[in-house]
Amino acid sequence: MKFNIEKMISKRIKFLKGLFTPNNMPRLILLLIILGSLYFVYEKYLEKEGFECKSDDIDKQVSDGTKLVLFYADWCGHCKKIKPIWDETAKTVNTEDTKMIKVNCGEGTENDQATMKKYKIEGYPTIIKFVNGKPQEYTGERDDSGFKGVFS
Repeated sequence: MKFNIEKMISKRIKFLKGLFTPNNMPRLILLLIILGSLYFVYEKYLEKEGFECKSDDIDKQVSDGTKLVLFYADWCGHCKKIKPIWDETAKTVNTEDTKMIKVNCGEGTENDQATMKKYKIEGYPTIIKFVNGKPQEYTGERDDSGFKGVFS
């Protein structure tokens, strides 16, 4: 079976040109409304559950507002115990400016090691409070009321 790349590309271009005809505009507008609605639902309701980011993205995530960050490793027994409590609390706490974030630093990548060094993480789980990007020691209890106390 021989592929004709030029023919395949021209078919794709014709298809795309056909999408933007006046007859298809109501469908495209409806599609954009549906996609916008789905994005709104995701942002408003679904993102709240246990927001997790990569170790190389943490600086961007904590740059504004108050954030409580759990640095953990999947293989750590203490982390396995705290994560369900963390996730349940995050459902009620996470908003635009306040967020509980999980960062898995137990994979041993260079980014993980750099993050551990930067924030002086020597064991798991480690919890750090960030206020407008500045790290502060978390001294509260490792339970629902302790985590919520950070944001009150």
